[in-house]
Amino acid sequence: MNIKELAKKLRLSITTVSRALGGYADVSESTRDRVKKYAIKYQYSPNPYARTLASGKTKTVGYVLPIYGTNTSTLNQGNFFQFISGMSDELFSESIQLQILFAKSETEEIKAYKKLILEQKIENIVLQNIKTNDKRIELLNKYKINFVAWGKTKLNQNFSWVDLDNKGAIEIITNYLIKKNHKHISYINISEKYNFANERKSSFLKVLKKNKIKFNNNYYASVKLEEPEKSFEIIKKMLSKNKNITAIICSTEFSALSAIKACNFLKLQIGKHISIITFDGPLVRDLSSPPITAASFPVKKLGKRAINILMDKNKDNKKSYNYLAKSVIIERGSVHTVK
Repeated sequence: MNIKELAKKLRLSITTVSRALGGYADVSESTRDRVKKYAIKYQYSPNPYARTLASGKTKTVGYVLPIYGTNTSTLNQGNFFQFISGMSDELFSESIQLQILFAKSETEEIKAYKKLILEQKIENIVLQNIKTNDKRIELLNKYKINFVAWGKTKLNQNFSWVDLDNKGAIEIITNYLIKKNHKHISYINISEKYNFANERKSSFLKVLKKNKIKFNNNYYASVKLEEPEKSFEIIKKMLSKNKNITAIICSTEFSALSAIKACNFLKLQIGKHISIITFDGPLVRDLSSPPITAASFPVKKLGKRAINILMDKNKDNKKSYNYLAKSVIIERGSVHTVK
């Protein structure tokens, strides 16, 4: 059935039926409900491409997937794909399409977002890998795009986001190690241009201070997201120079794998001589040897909530919505108790 036939059955104009299905407020709620019931009854589904041509706009959600640095590995994109899976579940139920573009650099990312906005007329976007001061947010605000970010900025910006409770996660991880008598704890972080890296470091320092453990700058290093291969040499050098280190917190799966490699190179038995803990994902969950203890969080749920928020913002674009996901420790035997 096409929209003309549906309008005829309802004895309404095609314009009224179209706007009712689009949820426009100038059509009464009772009429919108009646139109939707008929659409379901006669299995009518509006053609998204025709709707775009007619309005010059699209309800498609845009998403740019970075494929540079650690993200060049399909395995490391596991969390991204879980997030996308969560988004897709919600989008399917709303008959909304997902448009994904890929970017091989930060410069390409900006170009990809401009393409979504200016060429493809997409008005709903989900961001990820939020930086402390993120130019993409400025870009989306400039074009008045409805968006939700997977992550927060350090600046006090009024926008909607979903995120892992990074401060809470590192607090749980660090306290977990301290309860096992670890005092010489190394932390391998991501570049602090990313806001989550700042949050994790500040929480780490706070927990150390609370437990009267002095922060040793020689135990701390940050690795650029674009240069994950350098983490092996950094960790190997750190462990060689600081033999008191008993545990390593890794901010990414790649640095956790590098830590395993460095420990094996230095003949340090993981789970006996030294401990490794990280954030959960397919690399450490399924492929690392030994399996690594990790903080796990519901990535798919974050994706679902991002779309829920995006749809809510379509109804009230002046309001900002936020969702913070908690994490739990999954023990796998890579952390030992210091005696």
